[in-house]
Amino acid sequence: MCYGQVLQFGPCVEVKTMQYFDLEEFLGQWYEIERFPIWYEQSGDCAYKRIQHCGRRVEIEHVYVRDGIQFILHLNTTFAPGDEAVFVIPESNIDPVGIPLTVLTTDYRNYAIVYGCKTSDTLGLKYITAWIMSRQPTLPEEFLQKAYHEINSLPSVSSIYLEKVDQSAARCQAHWTAHVQAVNYTNDDQK
Repeated sequence: MCYGQVLQFGPCVEVKTMQYFDLEEFLGQWYEIERFPIWYEQSGDCAYKRIQHCGRRVEIEHVYVRDGIQFILHLNTTFAPGDEAVFVIPESNIDPVGIPLTVLTTDYRNYAIVYGCKTSDTLGLKYITAWIMSRQPTLPEEFLQKAYHEINSLPSVSSIYLEKVDQSAARCQAHWTAHVQAVNYTNDDQK
């Protein structure tokens, strides 16, 4: 593991996404209970994701507090209703790799497990991320154990990479807010 991102050699493997995923039920705020390190959240506390419709797109706001600043990262995704539970993330200044977010499972009311993996053919590496999320700032142990089991059942993935997200009131105080909008890269931008 390198700082800020889980990297492994080899390609990503196919994972089974949640069947009969209902985007409307999934919309709203999801608190991060535990997560794999990912560089754009940089160990932020009080982290949550707000998922909402914005016209024909779905916007995912990654929100966290670090050093008294609340960061809100705005990412637009594509999602095709009736398709698998995958949010396609374009490469951008926020996520230069463009790791797609896959909903592995959720009961919509209590918890959700979101996983992402993208292979760099040039480097022969895969970038991996995962979140255990809850509708509340805490998650009962029974759901947490289910989430660990689900994550550990994925090939090349382990709950050992998970880090707890501090949701305590003392860590959630922010003096100001910084909004960061995604600027999507094109193939010409990367040359």
